[in-house]
Order: sequence, then C-alpha cells, then structure tokens
Amino acid sequence: MKTIMAWVAAVGCMAVAWAAPAGEPAVIAALKSDQARIAAMVAGNPTALANLMSEQLRFVHSDGRVESKADYVKNLMTGDTAYADATTSEVETMQITPDVVVVMGTQKMRKRLGTEWSNVSLRYLAVYRNEMSSWRLVAWQSARPSGNSVVPPKK
Repeated sequence: MKTIMAWVAAVGCMAVAWAAPAGEPAVIAALKSDQARIAAMVAGNPTALANLMSEQLRFVHSDGRVESKADYVKNLMTGDTAYADATTSEVETMQITPDVVVVMGTQKMRKRLGTEWSNVSLRYLAVYRNEMSSWRLVAWQSARPSGNSVVPPKK
C-alpha cells in the first residue's frame, strides 16, 4: 500500500475528473481522483472540484451537516469556505466492485468557515465510483477524532 501511495504522490495532483487509462487498476484511479479533489479544494477551484464529484454526491461534514454537490460547490464559489495545507495519511482502500472504491484515511488541513481559520484533523471515508470512465466522489463522511475509544472487556 505504501508503494501505491508513493506512486500516486509522485504522479502529482490533477484538477480534473480522473479518467482511468484502459487497464489501470481501479484503486489507483480512485486514489488519483482523491488527490485531484484535495488539490482542487486547496486551489479554491469550484469548476475542477465539480468535475470530480458525482451529481449524486452526499457530503457529510465532521459537524454532521450534509451537503449535495451543488451546495458544496456553491459554498466554495461564494468564498464561505476555503482550505489550505491539506495532507492525507494512513490511507487504506477497498475495491467493492469493479466500479466502486472506498478510500479511508486521515486528513489534516487549515479550513476557513466565514472569517475564522482553524486547524482540522479528520478521519474520513470516501466512496468513488467510475462514471463513464471518470472516477467521481459519490459519498464522503468525516469525523474529528476525540481520542481512543476502548471497548470494555466482557464479564
């Protein structure tokens, strides 16, 4: 897995919907699309971001808000939200079907809501789907870790 992530990082971030070349593994194509999504967020490029998102997108923020693709992109376009210094780590993937890949990991970034900047650490789960040869984000769920939960031993 580390080799895949190093390879994806070396390829760089593209700010267009990733169309997988014939024969490219789905997991690699989905990871490239995820990196392009992060690059578009940080660049504040709503057009590129919209190209990376499915029309069916449901984006669940760490505070529980749910947005559609239109709402998410609109907030970026109006300047209500901005991102900086986004880094992703601890990435894991699961290929569910030939056209669906789940990406899980952690993300750290600076985020502006309104006029306030804050440092954000998240755990996330992102679902990518191959839509006519372009890998697009169809679902996102994130949470802000508050520590380790411990399951009590059974008595």
